[in-house]
Amino acid sequence: MKFILACDESGAKGYADQDEQFPGQIGVFAGLLVPEEILAQAEAALEAAIAPHRGGDGKLHITDLEASAQADLRERLFEAIRELHLPCFWYAIHVSGYHAHHTMGTSMIAEAAKDAAALGGTIQGPTPRAKPGSLHVELFRGLYSHIVAFIEERAPGDVTIEARTDQVDTPIAKSFRWEAERLLDRAPRTSTVTGYDRVEKKVVKRQVTFETHWPETLSISTNVTSLDLRTVSDADPIVVAADVLANSLHYHFRQRGANEMYDDLNRPDAVQGHPLAQSLDTFWNWGGPDISDRLFRHPKAKPFS
Repeated sequence: MKFILACDESGAKGYADQDEQFPGQIGVFAGLLVPEEILAQAEAALEAAIAPHRGGDGKLHITDLEASAQADLRERLFEAIRELHLPCFWYAIHVSGYHAHHTMGTSMIAEAAKDAAALGGTIQGPTPRAKPGSLHVELFRGLYSHIVAFIEERAPGDVTIEARTDQVDTPIAKSFRWEAERLLDRAPRTSTVTGYDRVEKKVVKRQVTFETHWPETLSISTNVTSLDLRTVSDADPIVVAADVLANSLHYHFRQRGANEMYDDLNRPDAVQGHPLAQSLDTFWNWGGPDISDRLFRHPKAKPFS
């Protein structure tokens, strides 16, 4: 079975060493999942919603449209999505929570290195560094994880996914692919660690192997046999729809009041009030809290009840 995933981001997408620029700043990645058998129908319906707003050159310049025209485009696209019953997805992260998690990890690594140095020994290891992660990549990882979880819940087995997005830098595109492949990779991972033997006066190397054994309850039967990551232009109506969806979700979260500004972002109740709330409520069983809403929890979030 083949699916087409069109996705786009809105809001922040910097690195973990950067804190929020205003209270409650977030990044969000959103997408639509289209089964191949209705691809032509979906493209035609979405293009029909977009066509009235394309310029004389056939291109769509959303930011140049009047507010009323943007609203009309949004309403037309959302209506088409509802009529097609397309499942929609999103993943959002608080910038300050992502930054706080990085800061905590950096501090832990520094403390561990300090403790190791205090123990002495003949082998001197490299100075540990915590490279700041990319929020852009982290958002894609979360979105892609939700896509795989949805397929596992509805149609597990061998699938192929064609992921379409707007133009992204080549290193970011490579990171997207690496994260997607790593998600379902159960093979052991081996890393080489280099140190310096202060007695023998020479460089030494050791290999460390990491292997994870998942319990049967967490095993999945979905197998992505092929992932084709394509960057496309705004001529693609499904990617345009993903762009509009991502921006509408970012606006939705920006409108949250002071009493909910720092609440969880990746639960169905977080998108209540959005025009596509029912299309975004994709899972039969959402399970417990989302891991990113815990790992990257905003420092000013309300205490757990």
